[in-house]
Amino acid sequence: MLERIDHLVCVVPSLAEAAAAYDRLGMVLTPEVRYDSIGIANQALFVGGSAADFMYLELIAVTDRERASAANRSAYVEAAERGGGAVGPAFGTSAVAAAAAQIDAHGCPAPVEEVHRGDGTKVLDTATVDTRGAVPFRVSLVQYPETWDARFDRSRAQGRFAHAFPLKRLDHLAAVAPEIEAATRFWGEVLGVPVHGEIRTPAMVIRQLRVGDAILELLGPASPESPFAGRPAALASMAAWEVAGTLDDAVALARERGFTVSDPEAGVIPGTRRASIPAGELGGVGMQLLEYV
Repeated sequence: MLERIDHLVCVVPSLAEAAAAYDRLGMVLTPEVRYDSIGIANQALFVGGSAADFMYLELIAVTDRERASAANRSAYVEAAERGGGAVGPAFGTSAVAAAAAQIDAHGCPAPVEEVHRGDGTKVLDTATVDTRGAVPFRVSLVQYPETWDARFDRSRAQGRFAHAFPLKRLDHLAAVAPEIEAATRFWGEVLGVPVHGEIRTPAMVIRQLRVGDAILELLGPASPESPFAGRPAALASMAAWEVAGTLDDAVALARERGFTVSDPEAGVIPGTRRASIPAGELGGVGMQLLEYV
């Protein structure tokens, strides 16, 4: 049903400033596109090496709050009022109507709508899931007129992957889930995403849900005394990217380009090293750099 993480939606206070930050890092973004009928404008950052693993980070600015709210984008308006940040993942599917009907059968409406460009050409079909509060962030499904292979080939021909910074692929997104058992059941039973693996530390339980080539992590408390027990459920405003080459080289390059990067350290995921660029320097979404060793 959910075949892949297609993109992560990030609302930014200023599209121009966010795009400038990614450009300085060495990332190629698509030109700005305005969707006046739904009150938003966007640019996108594509990452991946094949049709199986590519996805994009969508930077969205709200241009008309009333139109955005009327078009079922109130989550974007609320995020803009908070100063921006990650709003939610969109999952790719090759059968959005069937997937939406299956989700609706569990009591979670997911009406399908078409999104068009300003010139009237169709971009995609999308369904936003009414999770009834079980997931505290926006969850949507998307289906494109093209196949994944055709979409990847077209995007590559347009130079969307010609970055000068070594992001290889999306490794994972994360969500804080204090009620981790209930969250795990919802993702499995309603959205059809089973548990792929689990990591335990003294403070937390990480349930790994695989969707295509990437992982959605549910972060829950390991005990009632864990700091995660008192945190509200939320999507982490962060994306973890596997780097091509060494982590040390990626960190050095980002620092040369003026970004604040933490020192490399052992990651929570076994066999990894990690470092991070803070969310405030990249339009509201932190960038975790990950190396498998």
